[in-house]
Amino acid sequence: MEALVAKTALERELSRLELELQDLEGLLAEKRERLAALSPLPVHWRSVRCGKDCRRCPHGPYPYLRVKKEGKWRWQYLGKGWQPPEGFTRPQAFREELALYRALLKRKEALLERLERAKEALRGW
Repeated sequence: MEALVAKTALERELSRLELELQDLEGLLAEKRERLAALSPLPVHWRSVRCGKDCRRCPHGPYPYLRVKKEGKWRWQYLGKGWQPPEGFTRPQAFREELALYRALLKRKEALLERLERAKEALRGW
């Protein structure tokens, strides 16, 4: 009788894990779509000195793009009224979103391991 109760509890746990995996798969698909929609734009907001004898220096911040020209990294000024194009995000926001996605992947791996152990235990009955 106790073995039957234990087997039923294990089957319930197995079905719960499968439902959790299904929910996690949906969440991962949603995060993948969100990451694909984001494009990191390496814009840096820098305060710069004007080169004159000025009491208000440094001025800014102004948007600069870091680009590689002739093998060296250079700062390219984007203009005073520059606005990021639609769909672009700051690299930090992209990295945070990517970190959340990777955490979900690790959670999925751990869940798959637990699911496999539960299936192995059921095969032993």
